[in-house]
Amino acid sequence: MANGLVGLGAFAGGLAQGLRAGQEMSLRQQYVDRKAKADERDAESHQAKMEEIDFNKEKRDRLRAANDEIVASWVHTGQRDRQVQSAQPTPGLNDISVHAPAVVDTRAAGLSSLNQPVAHPATSSDEMIGKRMLTGNLLEKPDELTRMASIYKKYGLLEEMAPWMNQVYAARKKRLPDALHFLLTGNAKGAREILRKGGMNLVDDPVQMKPNDQQQNIWKFRFEDGREKDIDLKEFGARFFPENFLK
Repeated sequence: MANGLVGLGAFAGGLAQGLRAGQEMSLRQQYVDRKAKADERDAESHQAKMEEIDFNKEKRDRLRAANDEIVASWVHTGQRDRQVQSAQPTPGLNDISVHAPAVVDTRAAGLSSLNQPVAHPATSSDEMIGKRMLTGNLLEKPDELTRMASIYKKYGLLEEMAPWMNQVYAARKKRLPDALHFLLTGNAKGAREILRKGGMNLVDDPVQMKPNDQQQNIWKFRFEDGREKDIDLKEFGARFFPENFLK
């Protein structure tokens, strides 16, 4: 009887050990399965990110090609923008562009600008378009804007770029580029007046925030409807460049 109990105890102990071993194997398998699923999710996420990067790069390449085609016509025809007169230079405009070493401003006396042929070896097509949007009269040429839209459509980008064209056109109607130039020369009163003509009424002249900070050019606007808004001139000006809109 005693031997039977010993045998039964040994059997029970072996059974318990076997159950523990089985549980450990099950837990290990669950861990392996979870890790495999996590690795699979990571791989899928990485693949999705890589595909998104490739897609965005392909889209940027198409935009660059479209912009090149737009500008090629200007170079071929020697088209020139109407020069806009300005009493003062606008040195701060150089900070708006993020692509070329210097931004040409048709309002700045003494600078080679868009009164010269558009082909400029140091200027990208994106910059040529942005400069004409900001400082030239491109937005006053409906035929040219229609041509630009047709080229963007040709490259499969009209859905993305039509909102940009509408935004910069609306900004032009509100005289925002003109106000930008006034502020870059420190003429807050002139900026307020030109904005009023564009339908935007301010309580007082815009005020530059941290005027001694050379790294910033932020102005506070107080509107008659009670709104207040701080605007970074560099970020605002960059909106007129097509490649910045697509980022």
